[in-house]
Amino acid sequence: MGFLATWFHSRRRRVRGVSFVLAVVVALAGGVAVSAAAAARYRTRLAYTYERGLAELNEQLDAMQVSLTKGVYASTAAGANRLAMQLWQQAGAAKTCLTQLPAYGATLDNVYRFLSQVGEYALTLARQLQEGRPLTKEQLATLQALGKTARTLADGCGALSEDMNRQNGWEDRMQALDGPGDRAQTDSLFASLKHLDESMGDFPTLLYDGPFSDHLLQPEPLLIRDLAPVSEADARRTAAAVMGLQADALPKATAQAHGAMPCYVYTVQNATAAVTQRGGVVSYYEKERPVENAALTAEQCVQAAAGYLQGRKLGAFKDSYYAVSEGVCLVNFAFMQDDVVCYTDLIKVGVAMDTGEIVSYNAQGFIMNHTRRDLPAPANTAEEARAVLSPLLTVQKTAKAVIPLNSRKPRLCYEFLCTGANGDTLLVYVNADTLQEEELLLLLQTDAGTLTI
Repeated sequence: MGFLATWFHSRRRRVRGVSFVLAVVVALAGGVAVSAAAAARYRTRLAYTYERGLAELNEQLDAMQVSLTKGVYASTAAGANRLAMQLWQQAGAAKTCLTQLPAYGATLDNVYRFLSQVGEYALTLARQLQEGRPLTKEQLATLQALGKTARTLADGCGALSEDMNRQNGWEDRMQALDGPGDRAQTDSLFASLKHLDESMGDFPTLLYDGPFSDHLLQPEPLLIRDLAPVSEADARRTAAAVMGLQADALPKATAQAHGAMPCYVYTVQNATAAVTQRGGVVSYYEKERPVENAALTAEQCVQAAAGYLQGRKLGAFKDSYYAVSEGVCLVNFAFMQDDVVCYTDLIKVGVAMDTGEIVSYNAQGFIMNHTRRDLPAPANTAEEARAVLSPLLTVQKTAKAVIPLNSRKPRLCYEFLCTGANGDTLLVYVNADTLQEEELLLLLQTDAGTLTI
């Protein structure tokens, strides 16, 4: 009897145990199913965001090409100003579309620079006509060339969009993001975007007095112009240190970037680093890898980027803003000379938001423009500059800044971070000597960071 009771209770325990295990399995299966469904919905939303961003970018580029073509024939100040405002708005909308596209290391810097410059250039020409000065043949030729560039970009976006839609490419690429190893589907999209960006290399140099002017690119890099050349072996050691490798793991330079800043360029698997041939300064570093999940906040990434930049021993910097794309937080830093922010001297640091690893570093703007500047005391005080601001603005913060309106004579300004009457956030730059408003930027806070328009 005791044996039967023991067996009976034991059997009941086994049944309960089996039931418990089955319940756990069912719960886990249900959880996996729910997670899979959530992941599928996320992929669908992400695919739609990419598809919509590329389609809208194509539309804005089409509109820009039309506005640029019309601009060639505008002869009055009123007509030119109307077209310039249209073009400026179209370029701003196109930049917003760029934030909806995947980056994956293939940053669209050239496309963004084109969109930033072309609107400012048009406004500059409109002001010239308002002053009674007709457009020159060179300026008209530049407008025509810019129109061709916009057409080329629009055609590229259109062709890529059609290809993606024809092959159900958006869903395929989103599903490939979950794959453990093969990223052929996603890489084809990123490669297409990178190719589109690289096709921008030949658009006209725009020389005008504006915040995105190519005047920023000096005829020679100011930081390294007086430094001695370095050997390829020394450059390889510098590149290896940045890439976290031993020097003997790097081959000799596979390519040399020529032009104003000749570099030794090294590529190992998914990482590339460039070191200037004069001075041996790291120009840029980029490591392409997927970011599985964003465990870090943007604030933590800014701190990681600041710590990394401090280790470069290039001086004091102030983080200005950041942008998040594909799990990478790209932080912009401006050099600090005493208490003045030098927006002419910029460095960008990219941080992977899963581990905090530095996956990109770009010091080209800093190398081109950095020098010890003569900054005499301003002719006017911050209080006098504040007095010229609109009464609709409430000043939150004041600083002194050098802004790149003209590379030969950078403007020392008072920078006012303000809040508008309807809650807008703005940056207003008032010339410290003339008390003229040099620039006014509207700040837009998005999930991807801060946009300026």
